[in-house]
Amino acid sequence: MKKEEQKEFIEVLINHVKLEILSKLDEFPDDWDGVELRWFIAERFAGVVWGGWEDKRKSRYKRYDNYRMIRGI
Repeated sequence: MKKEEQKEFIEVLINHVKLEILSKLDEFPDDWDGVELRWFIAERFAGVVWGGWEDKRKSRYKRYDNYRMIRGI
């Protein structure tokens, strides 16, 4: 995937999740602060991982994780 395609993918995915989260805003209780909101946001982003790619025991994830650790990203 070229850099421009990667950028577009990231922007579209994040915007989609953002809109989904904001559409639920009226349902959040007033006492939710940064803790509960972070949990909710993390769960929404976890929900966009699909098709078996969420299994972190697979070699593709291990290569990804190793690359991030080596490069510090």
